[in-house]
Amino acid sequence: MRRFSTLIEYIFYISLAYILRMIPLLLSLRIGETLGMILFIVDKKHREIALTNIRRAFRNEKTEEEIIRIAKGCYRNLGRSFVEFSRMMTDNREYIEKNIEIEGFENYLSAKEKGRGVLYLTGHCGNWELMALSQSLKGYPFSIVVRPIDNPYLNRKVEEIRTRYGNRIIEKKKAMREILRCLHEDGTIGVLLDQNVTSKEGVFVDFFGEPACTNRGMAQIAIKTETPVLSAFIHYLGGGRHRIIVGEEIELKRSGNPEMDMISNTAKFTKVIEDHIRQYPEEWLWLHRRWKTRPDKSPHPPFTKGG
Repeated sequence: MRRFSTLIEYIFYISLAYILRMIPLLLSLRIGETLGMILFIVDKKHREIALTNIRRAFRNEKTEEEIIRIAKGCYRNLGRSFVEFSRMMTDNREYIEKNIEIEGFENYLSAKEKGRGVLYLTGHCGNWELMALSQSLKGYPFSIVVRPIDNPYLNRKVEEIRTRYGNRIIEKKKAMREILRCLHEDGTIGVLLDQNVTSKEGVFVDFFGEPACTNRGMAQIAIKTETPVLSAFIHYLGGGRHRIIVGEEIELKRSGNPEMDMISNTAKFTKVIEDHIRQYPEEWLWLHRRWKTRPDKSPHPPFTKGG
C-alpha cells in the first residue's frame, strides 16, 4: 500500500507539472501562486507552524496583519517555485538563461582562483533549486548537500533535474567524506544551513534572537581546509525573473581554539542567512520547525551571536 500511494503521489505531481508547462509563463505563475494560497487555507498544520515561526522571529517588530502577509507570501513563493521547477522537467536552459541574472559572480571567480574549492552558504530562500541550475549552465557546476525526498519516484525525477547540467548530489547522511573529496578536487559545495538539526549534529547559535541548533559541519570544514565561504541567495524580481546575489568572501574567525571557532563561525553564517531573510521575509521557508531542538539537551553554551 505504501508503494502504491507513493506512486499515485508521483503521478499526480508529474501530471500537474506537465499541465502547468503547457500554459504561458505568466499565467502559470499566477496559477502557482493561487495554488499556494489554496494550500495556505487547507494546510492548517504547516500554516500554524509558519505563523508561529514568524511571530517568534519578529516578535514586536511586525503587526499581526504583516505576519499573515509574510506567511501568505511564503506559500505563494512555494506555488510559484513549483511551477518554475515543473518547467525543468525537460531541458529548458533557454528559460534559465533568459530569466535569471547573477550579481557578484566575480566574487565566486576570485574565490575559485585560490584553488581550494568554494563553499556556498545559502538557505531555503526564493526558488533555491533554480540557483544551482543557473550556475552550472555558466560552466561552473557544483555539488549540493541534500536529504533525499521521501517519495523515491519523485526523488529520482528531482535528482535527474538537479544534475542535468553537471551538478552532483551529496546525500546528507554521508556528506563529510564526499565534501572533503570534492574540495580537494577544487570543487564547489552548496550548503543549505537554515534547518534544524539534533544537538548531536549541531551547536546553538543566535537566529532572530533565539537559540537555534545549526549544523556545525560547514564551519569545521571551512576552518580545517581554509576553503573560501561565500553567501549565495536567489531573489524573485517579478514576471518570472530572478536575481542571484553572490556575496563577498566571508572572513572566518580564527582564535586558535577549534571548538570556539566552530561555534563563532556557525553563528556568523547563521547571521548572514538571517539578514537575507529580514530583507525578503516572504521568500523563506517558514513552514520548517527551525527551533525544534532545544538547548537544555546540549553540552554547548545556550547560543552564540554572529556578526
